[in-house]
Amino acid sequence: MRKKTYLLIALVIISLQTGCLYGVRHDGPYHGKVVDEQTREPIEGAVVLGSWRVYHFGLGGGYTTYHDSREAVTDKNGEFTIKGEGLRILSNLQPMGIRVYKSGYTYIESHWDSLKIDAFYVKNIKWEGEMPLLPLRKLTDEERKRRGSLFIPTVGDNPSVLMRQEINKEHVFRGMPAL
Repeated sequence: MRKKTYLLIALVIISLQTGCLYGVRHDGPYHGKVVDEQTREPIEGAVVLGSWRVYHFGLGGGYTTYHDSREAVTDKNGEFTIKGEGLRILSNLQPMGIRVYKSGYTYIESHWDSLKIDAFYVKNIKWEGEMPLLPLRKLTDEERKRRGSLFIPTVGDNPSVLMRQEINKEHVFRGMPAL
């Protein structure tokens, strides 16, 4: 019994000294469905980018650094799965950030956990159990032409491959050179 108590005390001290945000948690997998905002029909071929950052504590405040990312493309049912990071013990790994993009539509950029608590997303996203229905609004041709420059997310030091391909479709539509 004494050894377990010492072990527990040691883990608490280590987590406090390292600034650990989470004791024990399981990250992922993440399942979702991308749908047209008006028709609620599934959107095939939307790119979903999941990315993770690690939080570091410092004397002047904290900062984050890139950890990992994964991409998925929605199937004919608009569904996707992104494998998470699995079991995390005494981890500073933040919850997954998510970006959803399909040429000709609006996009979503958020943290997975925010989809359940942010007022905008709570109002607009319906849930089927643990799977969110992520709505994208179809843009008119005029809206697409007026749209500002598109973001190119990077994963570490490399551009997101599937996301770049989908953004290039939008560039071609607008008469711009491919990236």
